[in-house]
Amino acid sequence: MENGGEQRKMRGLGSEPVPLHAGIAVREAARAAEVEQWAWRRIRSLRLFYNHLTIFVVVNFILLLVDVSTPGAPWFYQVLLGWGMFVGLHAAHTYELLPWTNRDWEQRKVKELIEERRPGGGLHRD
Repeated sequence: MENGGEQRKMRGLGSEPVPLHAGIAVREAARAAEVEQWAWRRIRSLRLFYNHLTIFVVVNFILLLVDVSTPGAPWFYQVLLGWGMFVGLHAAHTYELLPWTNRDWEQRKVKELIEERRPGGGLHRD
């Protein structure tokens, strides 16, 4: 990874300085940096989910082969269903189907709580 005495870094893995210029460009640069960070988080989340799903399929296929080749009552479906629920929750989190598991929800809730505590805003206590 050495190139001419400099170590190359992959973008999105660290906190790189973003050059900011006066005026509207500052907001645009900050927004672009925020969108890039979101995209990197999303890609990591998808990669982890796809790895989890691949392991789930491979392991359960092996368990099916073991179950079919051994005498006794079938048991592999119990593992399939139990682990499958966790894969389903992982998918729901990855594809942001659960609103309380993403960062936008956290930011909205923080703003709501701050507004409730501000004088003249939110809840009024008598």
